[in-house]
Amino acid sequence: MKKYIIIVSTLVLCFSSYLQARNIAPTFSIRYEDFINSASPSAAIGLKFDLNDGKYTGFQVNSDATDSRIMLGWDWGVIGIGTLTTDAEVYAHYTFGVGLEVVDGLSTNFEYCMTPDAPADATNLNAANRLRLSLSVAF
Repeated sequence: MKKYIIIVSTLVLCFSSYLQARNIAPTFSIRYEDFINSASPSAAIGLKFDLNDGKYTGFQVNSDATDSRIMLGWDWGVIGIGTLTTDAEVYAHYTFGVGLEVVDGLSTNFEYCMTPDAPADATNLNAANRLRLSLSVAF
């Protein structure tokens, strides 16, 4: 039994030291959810976990907590997998897009967002397929 405790403790210590060596940054984003049809912005907060060679992962939640996602990105591409809450129902939500880091810590993303199982008459306007434009700051 002691052997298992020592092995688990060693693994936890190694994993936590690996995490400490990486860059974890809080993010704030201003999003235009459907910028072609509407110019109303929304906000999102999250964490960005920089891996190596331009790869990153993280998560974001919008200001009214109806859209949350886990992001996976590399150099200029980003994929998001998450949920969208509308009419007290939760639907799978996917995003695919490109991003560009303008300056260190400031980036812009252009994404195609889709919620394939959401009904067409959902009250949340973000349930429809749309193009999202966002400006993000990582601190």
